Amino acid sequence: MQPDNPYSAPQVELLDSAGVQSLPGWSARQLQVLGWLALVSVVANALVVGLTFAGALLEADEAELLFTYTDWLSLVLALLGCYLLLRFKAFAEVRFFARNLSVPIWLLLAVTLLLEAVDMLFADQLFAGLDWQTIGYMALLCLMGICTTWLGIRLLKLQGPYPALKVMAWLDIVGGLMLASVLLMLVALLPLLGAGVALMLVFFKGAAELQETAG
Repeated sequence: MQPDNPYSAPQVELLDSAGVQSLPGWSARQLQVLGWLALVSVVANALVVGLTFAGALLEADEAELLFTYTDWLSLVLALLGCYLLLRFKAFAEVRFFARNLSVPIWLLLAVTLLLEAVDMLFADQLFAGLDWQTIGYMALLCLMGICTTWLGIRLLKLQGPYPALKVMAWLDIVGGLMLASVLLMLVALLPLLGAGVALMLVFFKGAAELQETAG
């Protein structure tokens, strides 16, 4: 058949456009806000890491005060990260018809909050020696890495993902494996921060698609 034949089969672009148009409950404005929040999360987490290393160069009293502020900031950022992950899950379920993200995401959220609770309760005792608090904390870090890797694998199986989403999946896998090893947990911060940047790009890409559709 000729390309201009009215009885020819629909083209792939028409199917993709239909998928973008069917995003109930979402607007370009919402996705843009989520994108900016993801950027804030990445920058603030990088700042916390920098302040943590800087605290080692300060006097004991100054370092203790600095770590108090960074602990509370880390808790706020953990809650923000959980919110962004839940909103990403809702977006992926509508945009990419994802139906297999619930278990790794909910497990990751639970482990993240549990880690923050342990950090707040035993901050002074962690890594002071090989006691049950330290072993439990390491086990939670390992579990977080496993859940992050699991999420990345699930993201790779999504149909027709954005390029940024594929990058996010691979960074989650690499960062998760590093975190699960515990020995490379500091190095794991780099790919995990990169995954946050990719998440920001996913939200902005979704917003751009909705704006193009509306236009």
